[in-house]
Amino acid sequence: MGRFRSNPFALPIAALALSLAAAARAEITPEAKKVVDRYVEATGGGAARLAVHSLRAKASVSALGLTGVTWAWSRMPDLHATETSLGPFKLREGFDGSKAWRTDPSTGKVVMLDGKDLEDAKSGAYFENEAWIEPDQAGGKVALVGTEKDSTGTYTVLEVTPPAGRPRRLGFEPKTGLLGRVVAKRDQQTVVISLSDYRRVGGALFPYRSLAHVTDMPANDLLVTVDSMWVNEEIPDSRFSPPGEEVAAPRYLQTPGVAKLPFEYRGRHVWLKVSVNGGEPADFIYDTGASITILDSAYAARLGLATQGQLQSQGAGATGTAAFSKLEVMRVLGAGGDGVEVKDQKVGVLSLNGILAPFFWRDVAGVVGYDFISRFVNQIDYDARVVTLYDPGTFRYTGSATGIPFTLAGTVPAVHMKLDGEYEGDFRLDVGSSSTVDLHSPFVKRYDLASKVGRTIEGMSAGFGGMFHSRAARMKKIQIGPYSWERPIVVLSGAESGALASEDYAGNVGNQILERFRCTLDYERHLVYLEPGRRYEQPDRFSKAGLLLGRYGDTVRSMEVLPESPAAKAGMRTGDVVVTVNDKPILGYSPDDLEAMFENGKAGETIAFEIAREGKKKKVKLRLEDLL
Repeated sequence: MGRFRSNPFALPIAALALSLAAAARAEITPEAKKVVDRYVEATGGGAARLAVHSLRAKASVSALGLTGVTWAWSRMPDLHATETSLGPFKLREGFDGSKAWRTDPSTGKVVMLDGKDLEDAKSGAYFENEAWIEPDQAGGKVALVGTEKDSTGTYTVLEVTPPAGRPRRLGFEPKTGLLGRVVAKRDQQTVVISLSDYRRVGGALFPYRSLAHVTDMPANDLLVTVDSMWVNEEIPDSRFSPPGEEVAAPRYLQTPGVAKLPFEYRGRHVWLKVSVNGGEPADFIYDTGASITILDSAYAARLGLATQGQLQSQGAGATGTAAFSKLEVMRVLGAGGDGVEVKDQKVGVLSLNGILAPFFWRDVAGVVGYDFISRFVNQIDYDARVVTLYDPGTFRYTGSATGIPFTLAGTVPAVHMKLDGEYEGDFRLDVGSSSTVDLHSPFVKRYDLASKVGRTIEGMSAGFGGMFHSRAARMKKIQIGPYSWERPIVVLSGAESGALASEDYAGNVGNQILERFRCTLDYERHLVYLEPGRRYEQPDRFSKAGLLLGRYGDTVRSMEVLPESPAAKAGMRTGDVVVTVNDKPILGYSPDDLEAMFENGKAGETIAFEIAREGKKKKVKLRLEDLL
């Protein structure tokens, strides 16, 4: 579930150089300088702008079907902090000139930013303090783009590139010279911020209304209306520093600081038992790629949970719609009374089973996401099928592996990896994926991988937002930290939106890699430990049948038949009802049984099917062959 994480208080405030002793590096074109000079004059003139050294503001905020209040503090040259209460959520974030932080909106846990998130925070401080109007642009670059027009008006546009982070396009109204539109990108998302209702405070003009719109996600529009503003107050350094955490500690049900949670490993996913509000244990997927814990909407309705708000969320390949709820108590259960309990867990509520249940042949009650997972050091032992949760304060790693540093890609751990010895980038560790590696579509296009990997096979994938098509292929080699192996299967994403269309990250690492190890994820220290397990040297396998089966109630149908595959050659079609396999009723198998049959069977081996099409039964034989 992706989100554009930016300061919700897009209030420009002045930041003129207080010392002109340093040599100015004029990284601004003459045409752009005219636009900037006019803007400075329109908002009060150089003297008035120079007089502003701090700003505090209070505003009403409306977004996601929720309302709330946000406060913002800024101090020259580049300090800022915000505190926002929106419905059940409270978010605080800040930048003290070198370190950036935020609190998780679900738990209040403080997260120190690194990687792309830190870069975005530095960039945000640059723009929020309007450092681009300084005599030397504070190390940035400003250039005139020209004139642009959209539904809100016509603008004179500058492209401003900060010293760190992405450029933004600033649109100025030709008649007034005021800043009316800001276009910013964060990864694959584009946000358009409209500024209006300028008012004079302390001799300078400031916009009192800001509307942020995420392209193609209108339900996530964010409206900020300033109620009050104060200039040149003394703001202490502590306001910009990380706050003391307000997180209620989880309760370990058996052993303090340690909880062992046996899991089912089905469909190459980790399934845990979770009890919500004292209800019966239900099947949840454990997913390091989910930024928030999610409940299926039908399951939430059976529990009688009230929901509020509406969010357009991002899944693997597309966007979906979610609401929010608050749980009294959530227990993730182990054996013999073991487990952990958290209270007041805030969750998303999303329709999961329309897409996911046919793939898994079972309903998904929910997804355990980052807001829960990041409270612990997580050790996932795929061989023993146990997730062990440790208290980060008392945990000490005692295994044989060397820690591999990771950064947080929003909420997902990301490590540096290399393919074929030459294609490298940062890859997100996604325990909610059954793939080896899903290569993001911009990464595929950047290196023209579709023409370099040889044979590819197109197939269907699914995520929170829906289904999408991708192509599977083999590459020569994959390397992560000190480990490598040959002929991995990769998926060349065809997603046009969602997480698999990320521009900042090369791909998602799934369980076909992670299951080779005992994985220990230390979110506090940003380290992952990988200890090879019994699957480490196991080669990647691909279906020799070319057939994907989905369950709908008590009926199993072919969801996809790959062209020119053994299933297609046997005469099977998408939509056929499968009655028996090798004379055994289809419901006598699990999806894992059939996957093993299709992947591990020898080329030339035959499998007998009885199918039904248009009410007529038919027997066919499928002969396995190597497809990839």
